[in-house]
Amino acid sequence: MKISLLNKSLYLLLSLSLFIGFYFGEDSSGSGGHIADFNNTWQLVLNFQKSLFIDFTEWIIIFPLHYIILSKIQSLVHDKYLLRLLYCLISLVIPYLFYVCLKNKFEKEDKNLLYLFSLIIFLLPSFRSGAIWANSQITGLIFFLLSLFFFTKWIKKKDFNDINLDLFLQIVFMSLAVYTRQLYAVVFLYFVFLYYKKLKFKKFYLSSVIIFLFALPGIFLVFNFPLTLSVTFDNRFYNSILVDSSIISFYLIPIYFSLFFDKKINLNFKDKKRIIASFFSLIVVLILSQYFNYNFRLGGGFFLKLSVILFDNFYLFFLSSFIGLFLLLLLSFEDKDNFLLILLLLCAFTGFYIAQKYFEPMFLLILFLVFETKISYKFFSNFKHTYFYYCYILIYFISAVINDIFKITKNI
Repeated sequence: MKISLLNKSLYLLLSLSLFIGFYFGEDSSGSGGHIADFNNTWQLVLNFQKSLFIDFTEWIIIFPLHYIILSKIQSLVHDKYLLRLLYCLISLVIPYLFYVCLKNKFEKEDKNLLYLFSLIIFLLPSFRSGAIWANSQITGLIFFLLSLFFFTKWIKKKDFNDINLDLFLQIVFMSLAVYTRQLYAVVFLYFVFLYYKKLKFKKFYLSSVIIFLFALPGIFLVFNFPLTLSVTFDNRFYNSILVDSSIISFYLIPIYFSLFFDKKINLNFKDKKRIIASFFSLIVVLILSQYFNYNFRLGGGFFLKLSVILFDNFYLFFLSSFIGLFLLLLLSFEDKDNFLLILLLLCAFTGFYIAQKYFEPMFLLILFLVFETKISYKFFSNFKHTYFYYCYILIYFISAVINDIFKITKNI
């Protein structure tokens, strides 16, 4: 099936919107954070042009692969503005890579529907800001999607008897993703669990050796630059669980909402699993909310900010946390492996600063390409679910642009 002219036109239109955002210096992801990241690390990019063996921890505490790549591009273009423009062009491949991965996994679904949904990435503020300001998120997303491309091929074929090319390449690109943004290590850990579960012992041992070899540069960096081990870790898990589940709920709510009203999913609370999920989620939120003391000025996600702006309290935020935990538990009931991945996601982001951009669009990619769930198949059974999601994300994007202009959340 060929991609329709309408979908191709939409791709061009959304690409154009990205370059319009580039012209105006858009940072809709939040109050100049991407702009500051780019400007504050520019000297590091220039220094990497002279030598790769420098102490980069003066500027960053993450692995420096993205900045090394930027330095190589800068050596070719010799201009800060042109480098950003070229990176914005490179970012246009990300929605297409998402489509290819979706096509791998959902072979029987309408290709035009999958293509249309993949373009929603263009409306996500975190992606747009990262593309416009040559952020490490774009580099990480490219490597992450390439890894997921080979992962979806590998898991679909169920070829678990050998270390084949699909398995090898997903390890390679996931390693590169981690060297770009350490948060992808969460998914890498889950992949290792799947290797252990599906591969025979000798093959799993061999895959572990390959992973260890790719980990050697990281071990070298950690040994020589211990600051790369430092994270914004906070042992107040009651804050993190509530914030993480609230942010994740933002992406799950429109999916379940559209499926519920289309009668594609039954949320009957008389069902035993749903009773357990709702009861457990309610108890967790009621208990943790008593200790909640997160600084809402430091990230926290859409619902936390909205709750403070509209009601000057956290009640809407706590409701979103409850919904997030409830829906995540429903996903874990579908497949026990989902529970491990959910646990990793909730435990990985435990800092005193938790931003929505950490999950965007990573969680959407994980939901549709990694999780084992019937929800995604039901979602792609009808175009109207995607139309509804577009409306939802468009409102989110417009609110983000308004916030970027008037600095609403920065002044609360």
